[in-house]
Amino acid sequence: MNENELYPALVDKLNKDFSLEKESLPALNDINPIREHFIKKIAELMAKDYNRFLNTLYRIDIDESRVREILHSKDKLRIPERLADLIIERQLLRVKTQMLYRNGKI
Repeated sequence: MNENELYPALVDKLNKDFSLEKESLPALNDINPIREHFIKKIAELMAKDYNRFLNTLYRIDIDESRVREILHSKDKLRIPERLADLIIERQLLRVKTQMLYRNGKI
């Protein structure tokens, strides 16, 4: 799978699923700036509307037990980072699957 297609599609999915402003996340072909920016957005979303944030996690099918484990961890400062990683992991899986279907490989 080509990163030139993968990361922009990931950014689109994150923007759409989390109702972020258009081009809120950097559409780069490098996961690190995307991740760093998304961690900040996760922290903001959790602070502004925690219930809506949790509903979004449920809607995009993030594993509840992993979310619960992260939310109840002792290292509270890393919660947004760990949640962002979990969300990115899930969204990358969804993007890859959609690309495979689109290309007729599944």
